[in-house]
Amino acid sequence: MAKLISVIQALDIIKNTAQVLGDEWVDIGKADGRVLAQDILAKTTLPPLSASAMDGYAVKLSPEYNIGTKLDLIGVSPAGDPFKGVVKTGQAVRIYTGGAVPEGADHVIMQENVKAGDGFITLSQPISPSTHIRKAGIDFKQGACIAKQGQRLDPYALALIAAANHDKIKVYKRPMIALIANGDELVPPGTSLKTGQIISSNSYGLAPLLKGFGVQILDCGISKDQPDAIKKQIKKAMQADILVPVGGASVGDRDFMRSVFADLGYQKLFEKVAIKPGKPVWFGTMPNNNLADKYVLGLPGNPASAIVTAYVFIRPLVQAILGQNADNNSLYAQIEVALKPATWRTEYIRAIAKIDKNGQIKVRPYPMQDSSLLTPFLSANCYLIRKPESSLAEIGDKVEILPFKPFYPDNFI
Repeated sequence: MAKLISVIQALDIIKNTAQVLGDEWVDIGKADGRVLAQDILAKTTLPPLSASAMDGYAVKLSPEYNIGTKLDLIGVSPAGDPFKGVVKTGQAVRIYTGGAVPEGADHVIMQENVKAGDGFITLSQPISPSTHIRKAGIDFKQGACIAKQGQRLDPYALALIAAANHDKIKVYKRPMIALIANGDELVPPGTSLKTGQIISSNSYGLAPLLKGFGVQILDCGISKDQPDAIKKQIKKAMQADILVPVGGASVGDRDFMRSVFADLGYQKLFEKVAIKPGKPVWFGTMPNNNLADKYVLGLPGNPASAIVTAYVFIRPLVQAILGQNADNNSLYAQIEVALKPATWRTEYIRAIAKIDKNGQIKVRPYPMQDSSLLTPFLSANCYLIRKPESSLAEIGDKVEILPFKPFYPDNFI
């Protein structure tokens, strides 16, 4: 029997094996979710010049200005068409939000605080302590680093990068993951089931989950429990960077997945991890005609086990390939029920976390944890992690959780 390794050992092997695939330039409009392959330096300053924060009148303040003061109106400064002259004491320039503040002006008076006449304005309210001017460069200055290599891009980062005048950016190439399922009993959704058949559901959960990690998906479908059929699937999957066989890795007479991989040159790095659920996880590489090796990460066939192990193991593999530091986004929470001492394996217990009125994170395990059950994922939003041989957990004890969905305060609307 293969020796089981710890979750930590398995993750170390994955991270030390993974290599980035290279980089490419993409249009910024197609970069959502991609990972930066270089720091981004601003090509411009934002705002590029001092601009008005509102509609009003640009003036050069004087201590004599008060209610009733009349100022000559000498021009207009709309956004994109700056006023060319110099504002002096006793003068005002009509200015609109985003308009360049004219030379000499140091204050914008809100339009609601004046009465406009023919060629002049009269102050109707005291001068505001706020200048209502956005100084040049208050957001960022040319040459400033506004995004870092390894950062995954979201709408907010993309807006910032576009504002810094970048139309193309260098990102790491996205890996493709091939999902491989086999089993004589598996049939696609919508099939009229015969005795002994079950619906093949894993790919419908795994594909969107893995896409969320930043990859492309190739679904290789379902093959029969026959070496030749599995071999055809694997050859189709070789166009991907990561091959993910799901199920078929046990030691039964009709479990051919690992043996077929071995016949095709698969090099084992580990098989079987001390994790619950998901012990039959396996990982290694496949030769690729003098090109970069493919990665193979086999998942258990039980639906819950497949989803848990995909999050625990495939996510850090993808992060390493994308040039990211594997993030440990675990948190600590107070447990609301007692837990008996842990087993010899690291346990990932589906659980429900919430934030109480005092801002404390509380967590409660979902009552059913069988590795074949999918319904717990509808309510659960985190994994409660129990290290091997952990002692009894009492109500109120601090425990580690790994969120996989957002969670909110009890009174969140």
